[in-house]
Amino acid sequence: MEFEQGSINISDEVLKEIAFRSFIEILNPEEKDVKKLKKNIEIERTPDDNVIVYVKTVAPYGQSLVEFGKKIMKNISENIQRMTELQVTAVNVSITDVVEKIETAQKEEEE
Repeated sequence: MEFEQGSINISDEVLKEIAFRSFIEILNPEEKDVKKLKKNIEIERTPDDNVIVYVKTVAPYGQSLVEFGKKIMKNISENIQRMTELQVTAVNVSITDVVEKIETAQKEEEE
């Protein structure tokens, strides 16, 4: 982003951290499982410097998978746009499994 006084560059790692924190707000994993979830998020930049976020997750059994995915999409998109003023063109959520407890499934995916 260019300004009269200079420029501001926001790294992909910062965008990933914002997406990650937004993601865990919805997921509510156990403390010990939180750091492992960061690898499930990828950031891509378009030529126009817009942001695309990819998230892989499991979903809790019994909830609407569509609503669960939409909550993740909305939270990540709103937080990145609010904090960075970058345009988020897409948040793509891949639900890889449905489980009784999210923290149990994340451990199994790690192994």
